[in-house]
Amino acid sequence: MSGSARSAALAGRRIVELADHKTAYCGKLFADMGADVILVEPPGGDSMRRLPPFWKGEPHPDRGLWFLYTNTSKRGVVIDLETAEGRERFLALALNADAVIEGETPGRLTQLGIGWEILRERNPGLVLTSISGFGQTGPRHGWKSSDLVATALGGAAIVTGYADDPPVRLAGSHAHVMAATNAAGATMIALRHASGSGTGQHVDISAVETVAAVSHITGVGKWLDDGMIPKRAGTGLFASVPSGAYPCRDGLVYLMVNRPAHWKSVARWVFEETGQEAILNPLWEGPSANRIEDRELIDMFIGELTAQHAVAEIYREGQARHLAFTPMQTASQAVADPQLEARKYFVDVSHGADGELRYPGAAYRHEQTPAQIRHRAPRVGEHDDEVFAEHRSRSPAPVLAPAPAPAGALAGLRVVEFSMGMAGPWIGRAMAWCGAEVIKVESKSHPDVTRQYIPPWAPHLGIQSRLSPWFTDWNAGKRFVALDLLRPDAVDLAKQVIAKADVVIENFTPGVLDKLGLGWDSLRRVKPDLVMFGTSGFGNDGPHRSYVTWGPNIEAASGLATSSGFAHRPCAMTHFAYPDSVSAMHGLFAVMCALEHRRRTGEGQRVNLSQLEAMVSVFGDVMMEAVGSGQNPKRVGNRSHYGAPHGCYPCAGEDRWCAIAVFDDEGWARFCAVAGRADWAADARFETLALRLGNVDALEALVSEWTRSQDAYALQSKLQAIGIAAGVVQNTEDQHRRDPQLAARGFFEEIEHKLKGKVVANGIPLGLTGTPGHTSDAGAAVGEDNDYVFGEVLGLGADELARLRACGVIEDSDEPDPELPR
Repeated sequence: MSGSARSAALAGRRIVELADHKTAYCGKLFADMGADVILVEPPGGDSMRRLPPFWKGEPHPDRGLWFLYTNTSKRGVVIDLETAEGRERFLALALNADAVIEGETPGRLTQLGIGWEILRERNPGLVLTSISGFGQTGPRHGWKSSDLVATALGGAAIVTGYADDPPVRLAGSHAHVMAATNAAGATMIALRHASGSGTGQHVDISAVETVAAVSHITGVGKWLDDGMIPKRAGTGLFASVPSGAYPCRDGLVYLMVNRPAHWKSVARWVFEETGQEAILNPLWEGPSANRIEDRELIDMFIGELTAQHAVAEIYREGQARHLAFTPMQTASQAVADPQLEARKYFVDVSHGADGELRYPGAAYRHEQTPAQIRHRAPRVGEHDDEVFAEHRSRSPAPVLAPAPAPAGALAGLRVVEFSMGMAGPWIGRAMAWCGAEVIKVESKSHPDVTRQYIPPWAPHLGIQSRLSPWFTDWNAGKRFVALDLLRPDAVDLAKQVIAKADVVIENFTPGVLDKLGLGWDSLRRVKPDLVMFGTSGFGNDGPHRSYVTWGPNIEAASGLATSSGFAHRPCAMTHFAYPDSVSAMHGLFAVMCALEHRRRTGEGQRVNLSQLEAMVSVFGDVMMEAVGSGQNPKRVGNRSHYGAPHGCYPCAGEDRWCAIAVFDDEGWARFCAVAGRADWAADARFETLALRLGNVDALEALVSEWTRSQDAYALQSKLQAIGIAAGVVQNTEDQHRRDPQLAARGFFEEIEHKLKGKVVANGIPLGLTGTPGHTSDAGAAVGEDNDYVFGEVLGLGADELARLRACGVIEDSDEPDPELPR
C-alpha cells in the first residue's frame, strides 16, 4: 500500500530515530502518519533485524517480523556513532530535524558528545525523546531493563494470568510498545509547544512508569481505597461480577457485566433458559459490589447458560440483548474476523521480488489524512546517498524567538468530552494534565460509569459518585457540566460550547451522538475546524459497529488472550482493562496528529479508533506470524526466542517473584558466577544461547530451585550489580512503598480532592521536562462547573441560567456530601 506524504497529517515533519527495540514502534507511528522518519542504524544494521520469528521461516536481516512490522514507511541510513565523522553526520541530521527519538543507555549520547545540551545548542527548537527502562534520572536510571523486567516492575505481570501460575507477560513486546506509543503522544505535544514557542525540550519516557500508568486500574488509588492488593485471578475481573471466560459447546466466550441494566438482562436470559430462579435475587441487582461475595455461584449460573450453546450463538444472542459477550478468538480467527475484514484493516505491502506481506493496519482512522504504510522497512543503508545529499543542501529548520512558557504544553486548547469509562476519558485526563481546558458533559441519568461506586470502607453510604479512585484516575483536572441531551435546548447549549472548543472526544456507541444531534455532520457546521475523536469497541462502521464491549472483551476478541500465557492454560488475561489504555494512548497521538494538520492547514477532521484494531496493532508482529503461517502462535509464557534464562522466578515469601532476562553468553557466565554455580557454567547443555533455548525446561528448573531461597529485592540488586536485567514482580504496594526510582521521579501524584482533602494517583508518564504538567483537583460533582461553563464561557446571564435549570436543561447534582469516617 502506498500514499503521498502531501496528504498526510505529519507532512513536513522530520524525525531522526536511533534504531532500538524500544523506539521502533514510536518511529513507525510517525512514519505511517507521513513524517519523514530517518532510521539511523549502526554498521551491519540494527540487532533487531536478526530477531526471530522470520518471514518464510528463513533467518535473514530483511525478514525478521518484528523489524519489518515496526519500521514501515521509514528511510534508513547507516552511521557509526563511535567515530567523529559519524557523530558529525548525526548532528547534521539533527540540525534539520524537528525531533530525535533514541533508546540508548541513559548518558551514552552525552558521553559521545551528542547529548541534549549539544543538540539544544545547535537546534533550540528540537525535541529530543529518550525512551529507557527507568528514565534518565533517579537512582536506578543506569539499571538494565527489558520488556519483561519493565512489565514486572511496572505492576502488570502480577495481575496477569492465573493465581496458580507464575506472573506472566503478554505475547509480544507490550512494555516497549506502550512506552513507544506514550513517547509518540508526548513528542507530538512537545512539538506543538515548540511550534508556538520556538523552544524544544527533552521528553524523558520510562518504560516502567508507562507500564505502571497503563495498569493503573489495579494501581495505588484502588489499594489506598480498599487495602486490597490485586493479584492474578484467571479471566474474571475483581470489580466486575459476572465477568470471565465461560465454556460453550465449541470454545470459550467472554462476558463482562458493568451496568445494573446489563445484570438484569443476563439474569433474565439465564432464568429463561435454565429455570434457575435464584439468579433473579433482588439483592444482586445494582452495581457489581452487590454480587462480588457470590461470584462463584453466579459464575455457575452463567456457565449453565453458555454450555447449552455454540460460541457464535451466545455472541449473536448476547449482543442482541445488549450484553458484552465476545468470542475468545485465536489469532487465526481474529485475522479472519468479519469486522476486521469489512473494515479492510489488514493491508498488503509489496516487498519487491520477495512478494507481498500482509500487515496489520493503523490503530486509528483520520478521514482527511489517513495513516498509510507507504513502503516496506528499509534495507541496511538503503537511503544513505539520498538522505546525506539532502541534508548537505538543506538549511537548518527555522527557529522562532523563544516565547514565555505557558501554564502547560497544551494551554489554550479547549476540549469537550462526551465519554465514560477509560478509553475516552484518559485522553482528556492527559490533555488536562498538560494544561488544556477539558469540559466533560454528563447527565444525572447517565453519569460516568465510574461514578457508580460504593466505598468498600463504608458500604452503608451507598453509591458515592465523587469518591471513586477510578473517577479520579480518569477524570481529575477536568471541568464538569450536566445536560439533559434529550432536550433540544441542551443540545443547543452543547453546540455553543463546542463552537468555542478545539477538540471533541467521545466514546459512545456509534450513532448515539448522531441521534442526539451532536454527530460529526452537525458539529462541523458549528465549528468547521473542529477535531472530533471517537472511539468504540469495533469502530464506527462494519457489521459489529454497535456491539457492546469493555476492555477485556477486546483482549478476548483480538486473539491476544489466547496467544498469551502458559501452554497448559487456554489463555492469559490482564486485570487492568489493557485495551482501554492502548486505545487512550493511541488516541492521544491521533488527536495531536489531527491538531498538527489543523495548525498547518486550518482544516479540521473526524478521527475514529476501533479498540479491536488498536489491540491487534500493538502485537502486530505476532499477528503477522499468524497471517503468514495460518497457524496460531504457541503460548510460551515468559520464554523468549532470544533470551534464556528468561522468566519470572519464585523467591522467598508468598507470591514473590523476580523477573530475570539473560540475552548473551557473557551474561550467562556472570549469572552463574553470582549464583555460585560453576557447574551450570560448565554444563554442555547451557554453553551457548542456542543450547540454553534448546534445553530451557532443565535450565528453568535449576534456576527456579536456586531463586526460591532468595529475597526478591536482594536478588534484583545482586543481578543488576553485574549488569543482568532483573526486576521484582511488584504489586501496587511495592511500587508505592518500596520503589526508590518511582519515588525519586515523583511518579505518584498527590491531588487535591474536594471531599477527601488529598488523594494519591498513578501519574501521567508523559515525561515533558520543559513543560511538566499537573492535576488541579479531583472529586467533582455532576454539573460542578455549570456556572463557569455556561455563565463565563458562554456568557449566559443569571436569569437565563435559572430558566434552563428550572426546565431541566441544565442539571445540578443533588447528591449530598457524605459524612466520611475519620
